[in-house]
Amino acid sequence: MTQNNLDTALWTLGGRESGTERLEEAVVAYRAALEELTRERVPLGWAVTMANIALALASIAERTGRPRDAALAEIDAALEVFRTSGTTSYVERAEATRRRVEGAGREGS
Repeated sequence: MTQNNLDTALWTLGGRESGTERLEEAVVAYRAALEELTRERVPLGWAVTMANIALALASIAERTGRPRDAALAEIDAALEVFRTSGTTSYVERAEATRRRVEGAGREGS
């Protein structure tokens, strides 16, 4: 939980800055949280963390012009778990995130 709070703090700070350093730190921290929040043990916690990674990667891509493939892969993995578990509100949020990531990619083309 502490690791996830750190991730969120870094992501929030990164959103306020123009660079990507804090966002990249957030991705590393979220991935570290996945060592405890495994898909097998805590599928919803894992999926929420994956969705957060997707948001951070999408922000990095928007700022750098990098491909959004990694962000889409992360959100798709989260969506699979959300759909399987029947958590409609999470599915809706993740689908909205996916649309945002896809739309940002088309705008930059």
